[in-house]
Amino acid sequence: MREFVCLALVAALAACSPPPAEQAETTTLTTVSIPAQPGAASVDGVMAGARLTSPATLTGIAPKDWYFEAQFPVMLVGADGRVIAEGPARAQSDWTAPNNDPIRFQSELTFSVAHDTPATLVLQEDMPGEDAPARETRIPVVLSAHS
Repeated sequence: MREFVCLALVAALAACSPPPAEQAETTTLTTVSIPAQPGAASVDGVMAGARLTSPATLTGIAPKDWYFEAQFPVMLVGADGRVIAEGPARAQSDWTAPNNDPIRFQSELTFSVAHDTPATLVLQEDMPGEDAPARETRIPVVLSAHS
């Protein structure tokens, strides 16, 4: 009976496990993301632990108030806090439209690493209010070396 319970637990854990790394390597999808938290930005197809290769083309959505002049900053930050790559996330539609719908963005980050490197993908609100820190979305990723 004890073996049956252990086997059932192992089967349940396997069913809840994330997909293999081969499926997580895609960094550009056409599906629409919904921000995980109100007021947060999200990236299509990039979850914690995703593997990114250079150049990484990122798409997603962000609240309109994250944008200034139709863009906001995106960075890859190494475990040591060093910025590995940075660039703008550019609005893919009119970010000044009168509605409050999130705006789709696209960004491309180019980097070079010698081996698989842990990093954090950081999307950051541009031009936060006075006395308010910039809102951020942080996603731990692994940067893959070119083969």
